[in-house]
This record gives sequence, structure tokens and C-alpha cells, in this order.
Amino acid sequence: MKNKIIEVIDESNFIIHQDEVIKPTALGILTNKIVEIPNFVDKNVIPKMIKFFEECDIRWGDIAFYGSSGKAIVTDAATMEKFDLPENFFEDLKLKFQEAVEKVFERKVKPNTSHAQKWDVGGFANPHSDNSDYNGNPNAFEINKYVGIFYLNDDYEGGELYFCDKSNSLKPYLSFKPNALSYYVFPGGVENIHGVSEITKGVRYTMVAFWDYAEAEYSQQTINKWKEEEKNIRQEQAKQQLEWAKGNRNA
Repeated sequence: MKNKIIEVIDESNFIIHQDEVIKPTALGILTNKIVEIPNFVDKNVIPKMIKFFEECDIRWGDIAFYGSSGKAIVTDAATMEKFDLPENFFEDLKLKFQEAVEKVFERKVKPNTSHAQKWDVGGFANPHSDNSDYNGNPNAFEINKYVGIFYLNDDYEGGELYFCDKSNSLKPYLSFKPNALSYYVFPGGVENIHGVSEITKGVRYTMVAFWDYAEAEYSQQTINKWKEEEKNIRQEQAKQQLEWAKGNRNA
């Protein structure tokens, strides 16, 4: 493995959890695939990655799921040397993530946000769409057409990734504990309402990245609308976090 990252994205190694042609969604998704690409990095680099996430200067911050936190991945040569990681490791990994998404969905994409994420005991994610409401109406995050999640470890209990029945957005029909070292790619919108079951032991570490169509362009009016929607969403999330602090984990 070059820089301890998978070199060739070989379709013969894909583990297909779902592959179906669907009625086009409001955001233009035509195929609903849930694909696992195993052994994406060398297992020996995982402890270094986790150490980097836990000890680098950037602090973990709250995100939209109970008991979970995230942080941006910002690097420099000195920091990477400190954690005994190749200087361009995370940049090369993100490029390989993008190559994987493009291979799975056979179309060019461009990156949106990405972050490291950890889930402590008690953490979970209720069923949700990454880019719309339960009815498929796009929201402020409609640029998140695809999601890719890399799982660093599996030495925890609970924390299953689950997908909900198409006729009932709250009823899981597919659930599994993701394999360590695997990269999972799928459309994260209404075609795949998904969540994470409660972590009951240990800490679950992932890297998450979102992708839009490479050719996608948006008007300033649309961008302004997103900004206003996102501001309102963040206000609601702040209220939710206050309730969490009071012990109301189902707020």
C-alpha cells in the first residue's frame, strides 16, 4: 500500500449490500447502492490515526447526533511527523475516497465537507437524511448527494449502521456492524434514511465525507436560501443540545 492507503479500487473486491435502480429522486439519484470497500488502509496505521484525532490541537466539537463529536482534519508537516504519519497522508486518503465514490457511482464528484468523528458510550443517531426531509424535499444540505464513511475500528459494542424501510422511514430493514478498515459509500438522502444504534461499550471512530455532482452549479439565490435554512437548523440544534445537557437524550 502506497502511504499505507489502498492503491487500486478494484470492483471485484466490492461487498454489495444493496444495488437497485430507483425512480429518480428530487436530487437526481438514479441508482441506490450501498457498497463496502474493504481494507482501505493498512491496519497498522489505525492506532496512529486515532492518536492523531485524539491529541492534535483541534478540539472535538458537538455535532447533530447525541453522544457524538467531530473535528476538522487540518495538518502540517511537523504535526504529521509528530504522529509518525506520512506528510500527505490525509490529503492522499481524501483523494482515494473520491476515486472510490466515482468508481461506485460511475460519475465525477466534487468534495463538500469532511471530518473525523467519534461516538462515545450512549451515542446514537436517529433515522435521518443527509440532504432532505423524510419526504425527499431538499434542504440546506442538498449538496450532500453521496456520503462515504471510513470505519477505523470495530472494538466497540452497539453502533450498528442501519437503513430504514422505504415505506416506513423509521423502521430498519438492513442493519450491520461496519467492518474496521472498510469504506462504505451510499446516497445519503431519502433513498437511504439511515441511523446508528446506541454505542454500549467502547468508542467508535470514523471519517465522514460528503460529495456533490462535479458539474453541479447553484444560483446565488439558492445559496442564500441555504444559508438562511442552515442558520435556523443550527439554532434548533443548539436548543437540542441544551436538552441533551439536561439528560433529555431523545430531544
